[in-house]
Amino acid sequence: MATPVYGKQFIRFAETALVPETADLNQFTVVSIASTIPTEPPTVEYATGGEAMGVNQSDILAVDPDRAVTFPRLATIATSGLLLVQADDKAVPAQGAALTVTGGIASTSGATAVTINGTAPTVRQQVVIGGVDHVLVSFN
Repeated sequence: MATPVYGKQFIRFAETALVPETADLNQFTVVSIASTIPTEPPTVEYATGGEAMGVNQSDILAVDPDRAVTFPRLATIATSGLLLVQADDKAVPAQGAALTVTGGIASTSGATAVTINGTAPTVRQQVVIGGVDHVLVSFN
């Protein structure tokens, strides 16, 4: 039986961010600060390239307004370390390549490069967890 590789992820720094009530945010996806929604802490959305904030660490589901009280939802965003990022199963970035994403997921198909604090994160390893492709990425 194969063992999970979650233990290969090392989070050096993480920050707290807000998630809009109407948005889903999947774990291990790259997020950026939503510049159209200025808040403190910042509100995040899936990264589509350019400057990103980091990697979301847990699944967050959209609020059902008929059944839930709406209030700020917090996400933990890892900003530095060796981080897992979900990958496109048909276009997984190669080891040693700069991280490119589309809709927060690492991909080489129609994806755009991201930077974190002006530095390009680098893919260190391709891994499969529970049948889902991921890459381990070095974020300085």
